[in-house]
Amino acid sequence: MNAINRWIVIIFLTFFTFLMVNKGLDLWSLGTNVDGEGIGIYLLGLEINDRVPEANIRIYAIGFFVASLITMLIAFALVGKTFLKLKGNTTVS
Repeated sequence: MNAINRWIVIIFLTFFTFLMVNKGLDLWSLGTNVDGEGIGIYLLGLEINDRVPEANIRIYAIGFFVASLITMLIAFALVGKTFLKLKGNTTVS
């Protein structure tokens, strides 16, 4: 994978990380303010679960936090690999 493709993937992973952190914070702040049987959880227009019980909302929030941590670590690894590869390609004249 060349450097340009790596940067595109890094930007995508960073964007996805922020979306998942935001969704986790939304679910965490929602707490027990639920009408009816439960709530539906959506990310980027995709339905993850249509009826999450009130007791499981915090578990889904923690799941989003963990998933965002994983995508952030992958993005950091790609950044490190990109910089190490660029550093190795420099020559002294």
